[in-house]
Amino acid sequence: MINVILIDDEEPALLEMEFLLGAYPQVQIVGKYLNPAEGMEMVERLRPHAVFIDINMPGIDGMTISNKLWEKTIETKIIFVTAYEQYAFEAFRVEAMDYLLKPVSRERLDRTIGRLVKDNEKKPQILNEVLEIRCMGGLRLGWRDKKPIKWRTEKEKELFAFLLNHAGVTMSKSRIIDELWNDYAFDRAISQLHNCIYHIKKTLREYGVGSEQIHISGHYCLSLGDVWYDRLLIEEKMKKRGGSDTIETLEEALQLFDGEYLSPEGWSWVEQERELLQLWEIDTLLRLTEKYIQVGMLYEAESMLKKAYRKNPFEENVTFMLMTLYKKTGDSVKAAKHYIEYEKILQEELKIKPQRSITKLFESIEME
Repeated sequence: MINVILIDDEEPALLEMEFLLGAYPQVQIVGKYLNPAEGMEMVERLRPHAVFIDINMPGIDGMTISNKLWEKTIETKIIFVTAYEQYAFEAFRVEAMDYLLKPVSRERLDRTIGRLVKDNEKKPQILNEVLEIRCMGGLRLGWRDKKPIKWRTEKEKELFAFLLNHAGVTMSKSRIIDELWNDYAFDRAISQLHNCIYHIKKTLREYGVGSEQIHISGHYCLSLGDVWYDRLLIEEKMKKRGGSDTIETLEEALQLFDGEYLSPEGWSWVEQERELLQLWEIDTLLRLTEKYIQVGMLYEAESMLKKAYRKNPFEENVTFMLMTLYKKTGDSVKAAKHYIEYEKILQEELKIKPQRSITKLFESIEME
């Protein structure tokens, strides 16, 4: 059954639409309102599948109601019913599903109801499935073990990633434009932003993502609900790190670092967050190294240190720990190979020499 609400400040028009919809057994009218404000309140409360609404009404018009519903991410379909054809373009801009001109013909209404029925039937019935968002190694969003969302354009993908990167925070239009459309004229950038938001919501809706999983408000705030999100899980594990860490918990945390954050996309705004996550990954690698050494798993410890070195060869603590490990194992060949490479990188990239403590440690291995 398709539940609908009717809103029109003219009673004859309201009764006429009620009469026309009575011919469709699959449609149930759950409310009809002459007062636009009251009608909007009931749409928010009842969340019907669709609302048939006049555009020109005193106090609060149909366009305003549609915008407010859009801002609150209420997925009720908007169907404008009006005597004024010039509002057609504006109706499309606010994501109206359809636009009916008064007097409404039965043939034209048939097409509208057909679209509502089809839309209602194709709603995915996803039960007990997990929505996964992965940002390590690139943005992937989809139901577990199913194909991920395919974004319509790269800019829509970037805008979603940007809002996701600031999940829970209301982003201003100017901030978004500065980061994503700074080479556009302001009016054109605003148009691009609105268009991308519209298609992002449409893409999520068509993929079966509900507002209980991902909610985007009209003021550009993305909120997450019941989802599996690697970035969030990493943050939670970093907050809990400490003396209670075990090899198992550290290995589990390390598995979440499946590539660089939102890489290989070349988005400039992501660099700061990417550097932070790299620091967290290196910290996890070093903590795990210490645990491995404590239980005599020296090969595994060396592997973790080499991985940390590849992540950031300029991290002095990594090379110091490697030299210490090689001293413990008496492996002067590996120590010399690493030290020469490390010395060369510092000289070529930073024009500096290794810290004296690292050099002395290396020399002590050479003398043994």
